Amino acid sequence: MEATQHLINRLRQTFSKQSFTLWLLASHDRQFRLLHQEDHHVGATPSVGTPREAFQVEGEMYRWEESAEMVLLRFFFPEEGQAVVELASEAIVVPSPEKIELLWLSFQLVLAKETIRTKTEEWAKLLQGIRAISSMLDIDSIVREIISNALAVIPAADAGLLHLYDPAIDRLVPKATVGFHDRVFQYFKLRIGESIAGKVYQDGTARIYRTHPETKQAMMDISSENYRILNDAKELGDLNGLLCVPISIANKRIGVLVLHQFHQDKVFTDYDLSVLQGFADQTAIALHNAKLYADARTKHDDLVKRNRIHEALKQLSLQNKGTESIVRALARMSLKPVIFADWLEQRYYPEDSPIPFSWEELSLLLGNRRNPVSVRLSSLGIGDQHIMLYPLGNGSVLVGCLLIPMKDDRLSELQRVTIEQGSAVLTLDLVKKQSLSSIMYKRTHDLFLGLVDSKGADLQERAQVLGLHPYNPSLVVFAYFSRCHELTILEANIHRLVTRWKWEFSSSQILVYGFHNHVTILAQPKAATDIKEMVARLQAASEEWEQGAEASLSIGVGSVYTGIERIGKSFEEAKKAAHYLMNRGRYGVARYGDLGVNRLILNQSQEEIDAFVRDVFGPFCEGQEKHQELEHTLLTYMEYSQSPQQTARELHIHVNTLYQRLRKIEELLLIDLREPEDVLKVQLACHLRRES
Repeated sequence: MEATQHLINRLRQTFSKQSFTLWLLASHDRQFRLLHQEDHHVGATPSVGTPREAFQVEGEMYRWEESAEMVLLRFFFPEEGQAVVELASEAIVVPSPEKIELLWLSFQLVLAKETIRTKTEEWAKLLQGIRAISSMLDIDSIVREIISNALAVIPAADAGLLHLYDPAIDRLVPKATVGFHDRVFQYFKLRIGESIAGKVYQDGTARIYRTHPETKQAMMDISSENYRILNDAKELGDLNGLLCVPISIANKRIGVLVLHQFHQDKVFTDYDLSVLQGFADQTAIALHNAKLYADARTKHDDLVKRNRIHEALKQLSLQNKGTESIVRALARMSLKPVIFADWLEQRYYPEDSPIPFSWEELSLLLGNRRNPVSVRLSSLGIGDQHIMLYPLGNGSVLVGCLLIPMKDDRLSELQRVTIEQGSAVLTLDLVKKQSLSSIMYKRTHDLFLGLVDSKGADLQERAQVLGLHPYNPSLVVFAYFSRCHELTILEANIHRLVTRWKWEFSSSQILVYGFHNHVTILAQPKAATDIKEMVARLQAASEEWEQGAEASLSIGVGSVYTGIERIGKSFEEAKKAAHYLMNRGRYGVARYGDLGVNRLILNQSQEEIDAFVRDVFGPFCEGQEKHQELEHTLLTYMEYSQSPQQTARELHIHVNTLYQRLRKIEELLLIDLREPEDVLKVQLACHLRRES
């Protein structure tokens, strides 16, 4: 059943024959819109107007509001929107909390469908706008269309400017505006490095500002003349947010694209920035094509072919034909064998391609490079072969690479442009898939936490939805990323790890998802060997990420429990084991059951642990004489379970000499090794000393 109709049916069941009006405010809406109105009898109270957006209290799911005119039932969905059920002013029976929560879940399903539909429409608008731009060959016509299409893709923006670099005056000058007075065209000229647009052009780093204060601070170095011109064209005191991305062709920046927000109904998001960057990349290609046409009309045939190629590739992406279809089309158009390495999902396309490099070799070859690289391979019987590597990046994040095997290291101009256009379309396709994956991860996270927090019949129902066998053994894995401070890199690492573990643990995992800076696995292993193999694969993943130096991966594994009601216990254990590693700055895998006595100090900071060890071992380092021999003797004595014979044998001394040293240790540390409390303190200090 369609989600909206399912919601309406549930409302009918909940409020019987009462009249109601249904309003929805999705994340992209500026105000509530009417979703459904139902009058069950003549004389029902009509809606008195569009409801206002309400402020949500933290943790609040719904709110019941009564007045003389109407009754409002509000529902809140953080970062997704709000909904209102407006009821006629008549005798109303307040539904039970359980029924209201079911309504909340029905609304959430509607919003999820709405989000997916909106994202699809945005990408359709983006590609349709690019098609319109690419069909023009006149630069002036192109720049007039750019801002309008950008605003259609990102509705949170109100106005925009497109600046192109003019080498004759060494300045950035406006070439297209929406929402500004035309006088900005005549006099507004930015130096390289001046204000936000000048800095983005200078270093090629996209920027996002969400509030008036931070936007104002970022524009502090704009010249007084430029500020006056821009302020005359649009009141800057109303500027609440700003997006700015570079427009580049290969390594050469040609301008910047800026979107402004003067009416802060919504806040710019990182997703908006990624979409705008993809739009700017495609815009650069369109501008480049137009400039080539203007500079050399003799290349007209090539330009027509490029536009056809670009159009064909865009249509494949727009029609969701899939990555492999785009790659095969790219090979046909370039008349070269093309292999695509999807870095995030660790897959090659086409799947039957001869793979010349392992993932480790590709990582070494590319490093932080974002420019094409030529590699020569030598093989007996085959001779030399050249492979061109075209890295695909979303900002600073590597998302994939095109591999073009060739007999030499040269591509024709048309082949080069074909590959570059294909790279841009593939990058857009990957960003779209990653964005949709992030939405699904959020849904899975909510579903899993709902399972952990449920009891009784609700627990059984949620377990059935997830496909869990109620009496099979289950365990939870919690993997935490640290040392990864750039959001785009963190998101790429999350997506890559989730994809990898879905494949590696396909026989036992029930769900794998990423959320914020961690990845969670819920698994039902069939045998002890499955658990052993899982731990080995987890350890391999942690070591791989540590070698890559992008992030550190600390992984906790909860105990195996029978019964779905104990999944929450395994989840808590996995988190504790992961935090045990994190608090000590370690990567790797820790099984909660193997922590032993360390469970007692899971909540202690490393500073407190170090202080305790210093208190016990401090006398060994006091004074001018360093008692290293006594310290080593004590550590060995505790390691061999206080056995005099084994300790003396290990230290190569007589047992009487050992007794003399032990007496000195007791005097120095003010302890009695015959007292259980003193022995326990020393044993714990020695254990922590070895752990650090």
